[in-house]
Amino acid sequence: MRPMRGARLTSDPEQGSISVMAILIAATVVVMMGLAVDVSGHVHAMQEARSVAREAARAGGQQVNVPTAIRGQGVEANPGQAATAADAYLAAAGTTGSATVTSPTTIRVNVSSAYQTRFLSVIGISTLSSTGQADARITRVMDGVEQ
Repeated sequence: MRPMRGARLTSDPEQGSISVMAILIAATVVVMMGLAVDVSGHVHAMQEARSVAREAARAGGQQVNVPTAIRGQGVEANPGQAATAADAYLAAAGTTGSATVTSPTTIRVNVSSAYQTRFLSVIGISTLSSTGQADARITRVMDGVEQ
C-alpha cells in the first residue's frame, strides 16, 4: 500500500501544541477583558454613588433655620427639613440611602447601590455593592470670608 500523497509519516509529540497555546491565550484575553469591564463598571457605580450622596447632602444643606439666619444669630440646618430634602433627592435619583443631620451645621448622606456584573456572573458573582458617603457643611460667607 502506498502512503497518501502529502501525508506525514512522522509522529511528532508536539504536533498541534501551538493550537492549544493559542486557545489558552485567547481565553485568557477574554477573561481579562471581562474582568476589566466589570471592574471599571464597579468603579463607575461607586463614583455615581458618591456623586449622588454629595448632591443630596447639598440639597439638605439648603434647608436652614430661616428665623435664626435672618436675625443674624448664625446659620444652622433645620433638621427635619434637611433630612427630608436629602431623602427626596435620593428618591428622585432612584437610589437608596439615608440622610442625617450630624451637627447644627452638618448633613451626612449615605448611599448604597448594586452594580450588575456582565462577565463575573459566569463564576457566580452577579452583583457588586457600591456605596458613597458625603457631608455638607453649612457656612455663612460675606465678601468671600467665612463668618
